Amino acid sequence: MTTEYIVGKAPLIRYFLMLGAFLIFMPGLQAQFNFDENCQRTYQAILSLQFSEAHRLIEIEKETDPSNLIPLYLENYIDFLTLFIGEDRNVYHLLKENKPDRISRLEKGWKDTPYHDFCLAEVHIQWAFARLKFGDYTSAAFEIRKAHALFSANETKYPSFVVNKIGLGMVHVIVGIIPENYKWVADLMGLDGSMETGIKEIRQVAEYTGSDKIALLYKPEALFYLAFLAANLQKNKKDALPVLNLLNNQHNDIQSLKSPLLIFANASVLMKNGQNDEALALLQERTSLSQRYPFYYLDYLEGMARLNTLDFTASGYFEKFIKNFKGQNYLRSAYQKLSWIALLRGDTVKFHQIMRHVQAKGVSNIDEDKQAVNEAEKNTLPNVILLRARLLFDGGYYSRALNELLYNSIKASVKSKRDMIEYNYRLGRIYHETGNLTKALEYYRQTIKQGSKEPFYFAAGAAYQMGLLYENTGDWVKADSAYHNCLSINTREYKTSLNQKAKAGLIRVEKLCLKPEADRRR
Repeated sequence: MTTEYIVGKAPLIRYFLMLGAFLIFMPGLQAQFNFDENCQRTYQAILSLQFSEAHRLIEIEKETDPSNLIPLYLENYIDFLTLFIGEDRNVYHLLKENKPDRISRLEKGWKDTPYHDFCLAEVHIQWAFARLKFGDYTSAAFEIRKAHALFSANETKYPSFVVNKIGLGMVHVIVGIIPENYKWVADLMGLDGSMETGIKEIRQVAEYTGSDKIALLYKPEALFYLAFLAANLQKNKKDALPVLNLLNNQHNDIQSLKSPLLIFANASVLMKNGQNDEALALLQERTSLSQRYPFYYLDYLEGMARLNTLDFTASGYFEKFIKNFKGQNYLRSAYQKLSWIALLRGDTVKFHQIMRHVQAKGVSNIDEDKQAVNEAEKNTLPNVILLRARLLFDGGYYSRALNELLYNSIKASVKSKRDMIEYNYRLGRIYHETGNLTKALEYYRQTIKQGSKEPFYFAAGAAYQMGLLYENTGDWVKADSAYHNCLSINTREYKTSLNQKAKAGLIRVEKLCLKPEADRRR
């Protein structure tokens, strides 16, 4: 090779060296995170369960911007909701194979952006929830640990990255409601947080009024979580209603409000607050679109809303849920409700026939299914008067529920020790909700006295309700005692949910006791 050739080619060599350096170090050509308008539309389609449309938009994004990694996160979101809503174990085993490749590719993305750790953390927390759904608790715990570390690091590096606070808040809530006897596990895994901190973080997104398009995009998701936390874990379930108003007022385009997830959030919170008619109207108006992923639990929910009015057309909705749902949860409860309808119609033979399905179908992971199995194992007929009163109370029809108890003789209403305990509990709940606190406490005490040694949930439920009553009236000492009493009662029914709620109550009371008196009165 001659000197002239080398010299002549030197500018060309320098050009290629510069081009190589440009390609290596230019951020736009490395795997990046670009939450552009197309990805924003994809996210909205996912929340509306329009998965086919979301996949179509993702393919467009991959073609127009192959280096963008946001579609990986969005694909994982679809997988998560598919598993969490559908609960199909076969699909779970298939989809979980997608996670390692997504994590590997996301980790190699451009790191100088809040989306790097956010997307990784979101994938981990979504899979934690999915694994919990399918009973893979050990893997879920490690997923939560990874998500916690990533969300926390991201919060430190990018404190103004608002959407990070949703995931961080959810992790803090999870850690905050871990029972005391398992706190050592959280400490060992380096997890910290409290329910109060987590709700405050999620609320920052829910109430965001700035100009960040992505933060505004995530507001419905934050409001969704906030409504359920308020309804299930805070002292006053009515605190969830203003959250629903905020959700409906600020996210009021017609297509979004028809999202099955938002209908689920609205109807569930309304039913918990005794606004059964409003919930039923919402569920009846929902439309079944072929392009939406089916959310069969809404059929179960409409069945419950109808049954709470003693409308026996509810049976068709429970039957539809049983026929179509490929998961395991709420199946036993659905069969139990069908057996109740048979009993309320006076068909005791059919009641026992349907009850046999309770033990043969589904699993007992959730309290509703556990309670159904307990009833099936007893193989005795529920008291029809108490059952009618219970259903009417759950629907918020307090006068009708009270009439069921007071305008029937004690002999008709009470046929066993369990009936007597439940009778007092039902009266206590009705008087509590209608504001007669003196009578409510009287019947709660009677329930605890008669039922604290029995396996039924009524005594523990009464103790928890006393805790709420005292907490709402500012008697922290008695509230603390009542919540501890709830935890100490060994019940076979609704134990998980009662323990979670009582523990949340103890945490609130402890914090209230530490606050100055002026702050407590606010």
